[in-house]
Amino acid sequence: MHSLAWLAKHRLQHLERREHDWVFWFDGNAHLTVNCLWRLLEAGQIKLTSQDDGHKFGLPAPVNVVSEVNQRLASASLEVVTVREGTLDIRLQFNTGHELEILPDSAGYEAWVASDGRKEFIACGGGRLEEC
Repeated sequence: MHSLAWLAKHRLQHLERREHDWVFWFDGNAHLTVNCLWRLLEAGQIKLTSQDDGHKFGLPAPVNVVSEVNQRLASASLEVVTVREGTLDIRLQFNTGHELEILPDSAGYEAWVASDGRKEFIACGGGRLEEC
């Protein structure tokens, strides 16, 4: 199993929402492209998920997940990155106390791709991690 430990100590620059995925941009040209469910924990509780974007939940305006994440994690530094073997769930722990969990939700599709600018680490269907 390849490690994503190299991602630790990188600072989050911003989250970008694209048509079919989310990109977490870090300093040093590192990024994490996510094609599955992710959630942001604050004080151990779910604060936001990728599924919340655009929903009102009885609030005055729809939730803007990009804005919320960018505000909460502006320049936050990653302290610990763990990848669960077999499922390829990722847990990113930030110096702010926030945790970002990425939860692959398909046995067939690629769930996420992590890149350090030179190599890519691809979470393939069924929990197989490929390095390119």
